[in-house]
Amino acid sequence: MHSELLNWFYQNKRNLPWRRGRTPYRVWVSEIMLQQTQVNTVIPYYKKWIKKYPTLKSFKESNFDDVIKIWEGLGYYSRCHNMFNAAKLINSTFPNNYDDLINLPGIGDYTAKTILAIAFKKNFVGIDTNLERIGYRILGLKTKTKRNKKRVVEYLEKNQCANNPGDYNEALMDLGSSLCKASITYCNQCPLKKICKAYTSSSPILYPTPKVPKKIPIYDIAVSVVEYQNKILITRRQNKNFLPGLWEFPGGKIEKNETATQAIIREVKEETNLTVSNPIFLGNITHKYSHFGVNISFFISFPKSIKSFNSSQEYRWIRIKNILNYPLPKANHKMLDILKKLD
Repeated sequence: MHSELLNWFYQNKRNLPWRRGRTPYRVWVSEIMLQQTQVNTVIPYYKKWIKKYPTLKSFKESNFDDVIKIWEGLGYYSRCHNMFNAAKLINSTFPNNYDDLINLPGIGDYTAKTILAIAFKKNFVGIDTNLERIGYRILGLKTKTKRNKKRVVEYLEKNQCANNPGDYNEALMDLGSSLCKASITYCNQCPLKKICKAYTSSSPILYPTPKVPKKIPIYDIAVSVVEYQNKILITRRQNKNFLPGLWEFPGGKIEKNETATQAIIREVKEETNLTVSNPIFLGNITHKYSHFGVNISFFISFPKSIKSFNSSQEYRWIRIKNILNYPLPKANHKMLDILKKLD
């Protein structure tokens, strides 16, 4: 299997920045960034990251605020937190064995095995969604079960190329991203079509059986810029599970039987102890995250005084012109677009 696959790979492999000047550290950075994120999205972030932190040593000496600012917009911010924490645990030499890697924050089975195969040329196969899909199609398996998944893992590991384990991993990655996609296949160009049972069925997309996408919930949110004496208020998210460490405007969910205006007056009071009586509605924004969406009613508010101000969150009163110095959620950038049109 691997000879045909590698021949195809050497002629068609993608020119990706993390495949140049490769070190274990750079493989790690790219693999974490690529988790649940498309390659084209990652490329500019990776280049910017490596320019600022070209080595593990430079990253270990970094400041978290600078790190998360570079990550801004890439999403799944817990990945950035985990990388920052993991770097502090790594000694001067990057771990080169499975047990040490798997114990680092943010590194699971796939990432550990992929780093070992690509960076250390060890005989591991990191199996992600793309590789798993290829295995299911080659073996002609439709139903996703633990038994079938084990069969796929065993098959891909058995056919690993001992001399070029990293190339084998990356060849399967490229095959899954270019020819053997989830919703479209280019079977005539595939180097593995002769051994693929899904190909002989003439319906490879049915292997494995596609999942029916779940309908995600949509939440109604009210958010406000709070302005006082030409400065605006931003607060830092403390929630470690969602957008941790990012800065945002005050706001929250609109309760049942509550108008957006009533909601923002309440939210500002709860979060800051400030009283705003006549928030001005600026516009409406929708935004989708991986598991839910938000419909945001956007306001600007002007408290008469901030003597009563009190916040349990880290906060800043800043000039609006300086806001891009702070890492913000994507939805907040949409709000800034509305604010720009007020100038």
